[in-house]
Amino acid sequence: MKTTRAARPHPEPTPEHGTDHASFPYPDTDYQEDNRGQFHFSTRSGWMNDPTGLIHYRGTYHLYYQHNPHGLAWDTMHWGHATSPDLIHWQQQPIALSPMIHPGELFTGGGVVDIDNTSGLKDGAHDPIVVFSGTQGVRMFYSLDGGYTFTPYDDGRIVALPNGTESRDPKVFRHETTGRWVMVVWSDDHGNGVDFFVSTDLRVWERTSRFAADWLFECPDLTPMEPSDAPGTIRYVLRDARGSYVVGDFDGREFRTTWQEPRTITRNTGGPGGDYYAAQSFQNMPDGRLVTIGWQGGNHGTIWTGNASFPVQQRLVATPAGPQVWSTPIDELHLLRRSSTAFGPRLLSPDAARRLLADQAATLFELEIVIDVRSSSARRFALRLRTDHDGGAVRDIAYDMDTGRLDGYDLPAADDGSVSIRLLADRGQLDIFGADGAFYEALNVDFGSGACGDGLQLTCDGTLMLRSLSLHQLTSIWPDGATRESGHGVWLCR
Repeated sequence: MKTTRAARPHPEPTPEHGTDHASFPYPDTDYQEDNRGQFHFSTRSGWMNDPTGLIHYRGTYHLYYQHNPHGLAWDTMHWGHATSPDLIHWQQQPIALSPMIHPGELFTGGGVVDIDNTSGLKDGAHDPIVVFSGTQGVRMFYSLDGGYTFTPYDDGRIVALPNGTESRDPKVFRHETTGRWVMVVWSDDHGNGVDFFVSTDLRVWERTSRFAADWLFECPDLTPMEPSDAPGTIRYVLRDARGSYVVGDFDGREFRTTWQEPRTITRNTGGPGGDYYAAQSFQNMPDGRLVTIGWQGGNHGTIWTGNASFPVQQRLVATPAGPQVWSTPIDELHLLRRSSTAFGPRLLSPDAARRLLADQAATLFELEIVIDVRSSSARRFALRLRTDHDGGAVRDIAYDMDTGRLDGYDLPAADDGSVSIRLLADRGQLDIFGADGAFYEALNVDFGSGACGDGLQLTCDGTLMLRSLSLHQLTSIWPDGATRESGHGVWLCR
């Protein structure tokens, strides 16, 4: 993805840039700057946008991302790099692709692990890790050291060229039925759409078809998913940068769907720099899960801009309205829990609801609540986050019983009359889930700077039948952040 149509010149080497991209001198940080997420990844410094080339390899998850290490705005794209053993705790790595070393415009792309050495590039103990990038033609780069350094293939020649005047954002995956690699690339050939290419060796690509749609703009991802009502069968989900998607079938050469209009992954949609954009799925997952990470562009500080969304597991669920992609936080979230408080079933008056969480202080937390709508006289309830002694709150999450809307978006009660909500609150991010993933909203919210409290409050305008409420205090993923706690054992409001 790129945020401007204008071409950007590559910088000349300077003492600041150096000529060795692997030793870029990131400034020191303890990741404790105001508003920086404590369990949402952000780059050590500089600009970050799209996740790109996401893979798992031999016990390590590799998060590459669009990156300008020299400033806080989009410019001169590199591939930044971070690794994790668990999709939760991330460690900054040296830059993976640099315009000083690697030819072409290094925009968003995809990556794969060539386990069977179909490319013939293997030379040593590691399987080739192959990534693709470039605009107006796709270039290929490969790593023989486990994904840390990359060599341009064939001096950076274009290996696939979509039709149209503009193209970018190649995503590659293995099509198991045909035993071939498949590449999907956005281009502007007579409007928005994607071109499909196939290859047996990752080096030579054949263009096979095009799927055109006005809604389909940038950063395509085609993912095989098993429907909940048809175990053992495979459907394909084609999505774009804004999280719009359709479900269809793919025979290894052409994608077809009967859908006339797309649905969206998140309730809140937007363009580049918004709260959720350019999500990509991990390749070579060891357990078969579909895990995605997106870009959140609204979070920034004095030395960094942008963050990654919290990883979610996605599944294709049969509903009366047809198959839908549901999203839930990955199970590894429990690794961040350091204490929990649970409240059992009870009927709450408005006063009792306000008092329920009065002695709870929370700034980094996960909250799960289930309300029985049928047994409640209240027509509205709300969770008020980061409340202070004057009654103010940074953010309210409200549910309207009459309209069946959560935070302003549709979420009808379940067949048993219940409404379930799950929140993840960080310093600069808020993730809202409902009904086991049917509802998903990823937001940048400034919890970490300015005047704020560390309280929580449940409010309602009538009696509220609480089935359950669990509050989990979460710890930071950054080593220096784990000790910065208040007397309540939670994060200080900075």
